[in-house]
Amino acid sequence: MGRNHRHKKDVRAEKAKVKLKQSKTKFLPKGQNVTNTTFKIKPIVVNEQLKDKSSEDVLSKRKLNIKDLLSRIKHYNENVRHSACEELTEMIKVHAEEIVQQHLMSVCLAVSGLMQDREKKVRKSAVKCVETILGHVSAEHLHPFFEYFSTNLRCAMTNIDKNIQEDSLLFLDCFIKGDSSLIYKSYEKLLPDFLSLISKLRSDSQLGRTLTLNLGSKMTSVTWRIKVLSRLHAVLKIILKNQKGDVDMECEEEQNVFDASTNSTFPLYNRKIGYLLEHPCLDIFSSGNNIVSSNSDSINRHIVTLVPLLYETWLEVMPEQKVLKSSESTVLTEEMAALLSCITNTLYLLWQYIKTIENDHVNQRTVFLSQEGQKFLSHLLENFPYCHTGLRSKKSKNSSLNVLEHNTDPKCVQENLTICFLYLTLYVNCTQKNVKKDALPILEYLIKIFFQKQAIREQSLQCLLELLTECLGENYKLWQKSDIDLQLILENAIAFYNHGKMSDRSKLKLLQILAAVLDNDQLKQNVKYQNWLATLPDLLCQPCIMDNIVAELLKISKKNCHIFYAALLKKLPVILDNLDTVKLSISSESLLQNEATTKRDFAFIFYYLPEYSRKDLEVLTKFIAKSSQTNWGDYFKRVLALRESDARRL
Repeated sequence: MGRNHRHKKDVRAEKAKVKLKQSKTKFLPKGQNVTNTTFKIKPIVVNEQLKDKSSEDVLSKRKLNIKDLLSRIKHYNENVRHSACEELTEMIKVHAEEIVQQHLMSVCLAVSGLMQDREKKVRKSAVKCVETILGHVSAEHLHPFFEYFSTNLRCAMTNIDKNIQEDSLLFLDCFIKGDSSLIYKSYEKLLPDFLSLISKLRSDSQLGRTLTLNLGSKMTSVTWRIKVLSRLHAVLKIILKNQKGDVDMECEEEQNVFDASTNSTFPLYNRKIGYLLEHPCLDIFSSGNNIVSSNSDSINRHIVTLVPLLYETWLEVMPEQKVLKSSESTVLTEEMAALLSCITNTLYLLWQYIKTIENDHVNQRTVFLSQEGQKFLSHLLENFPYCHTGLRSKKSKNSSLNVLEHNTDPKCVQENLTICFLYLTLYVNCTQKNVKKDALPILEYLIKIFFQKQAIREQSLQCLLELLTECLGENYKLWQKSDIDLQLILENAIAFYNHGKMSDRSKLKLLQILAAVLDNDQLKQNVKYQNWLATLPDLLCQPCIMDNIVAELLKISKKNCHIFYAALLKKLPVILDNLDTVKLSISSESLLQNEATTKRDFAFIFYYLPEYSRKDLEVLTKFIAKSSQTNWGDYFKRVLALRESDARRL
């Protein structure tokens, strides 16, 4: 095999390349081949930092003033923001007055911005700071800057981050537990955000909403709805309370009553004018009723949306009757019981609100008795009554928010009574439907409540008294047309008054309800009711008598009740002997309500008696002579003289 001379070719090709000349390496002279690492600096001087802290400045534990802490609250580092917020909280507790006078606007602006902070521990410290501000700063000083909190709170409620949405309820709790007037100031803007927390619009062109799931969160959708609805209930309660206060104040101004004992100055201008100046959108020439109705329009726009959401919320967790129905009650889980508490209490508040502003567009029929509403009430009644598996827990130290979130009554008395009240009231007043058959389980439950040995909670008892007011009051004819046995309700209410465990305030309310039955020509003929009227003079023989009881018995005495008169004369010696040692309890001392007016009303109970026997006159005469040293005899002497003068005129 011949050689191809490849190696020689490569050698010739290498020699043919152009050769570049290489220069000899030249080194730097000695001393110049070293890198110079020296450099010059110019100091940065901040004159503000060099100044000594003034002795008048309020300083934190790290010798930082308010301006330093506010700048650190805006720092990029979460630990710096957290520590600055904690130090600011401690400073407000100690130096609230100085901060209010000089830095309140800056503090409110900085702290309110932390509601949307991305770090949880910073938001947690901000909640404590807001609680401290509300606890140490008056609402009068906070009103001008509440818009900072309101705007950031609404942004937090609609934030894309679920954690920020959940913590926004904690900030809202601060204002609910603190000064409710601040919430009332901006409730028109808060209500739509409440709805957006648990629902979304069905479409952009419709006002209707549908429930949403709480995706991306550690808590379930039901738990989240319970938290939102419990806060919504608290806000609605604040709205109703403040609106009722506005109406009451308007009524007081119309009466033009001035109490000189409690006021040293007389108001020159009407409060309504100042209210209108604060609300320029209102007509200054409008009546007082228009003031309340103009504020109510914002709620009316959302009620029609809110009520169907409550229905849909319950229908999602509604128990199956065949599975959970026990011998007496439908057993709910603790979560379902808490949701039922939120829904029923919210519906009850909405019923109270609609009753005060009822018109052609917003009334009980349009809101509660729609097709969805009737379906909801029928579902509630199918499984009625309810109880839950949890044990009765100790009374919470917090506000009513936790009571709604955690139903502490295993028998669900308040929820069941609210269902009774809503069902009977709505169907009796708004439809011609015969509710006797549907109301049978409700009446059975009410009778059971009347005879239970344990005391009913005050809030549950108020709902029961409200129901008795509706069925035994002015609208009793509507209840009779619905074939509801009012005689049975009356007899059990009397038994509950005699043997039930309740507070003095609730017992007085029940006394007023039963006393109003005298205006009912049919019910007042009940034998048990007449026997109860005969026992009322025993109230005047107690060692301590309330002024409200005296006023109520005076009203009964004016109604020509012969049974009451006979019992009163029979007890006359015992009543007069008791006056030597009796103690009068005045609920609210004022110019028109005091011990003197109570004694006068007490004596005038005996003015309306048709006639006195000779024996009764002798007892009264001896009492007047015996009580010459006290003023009790003067009041009875005046009553007898007035009776004689009236008899002469006739």
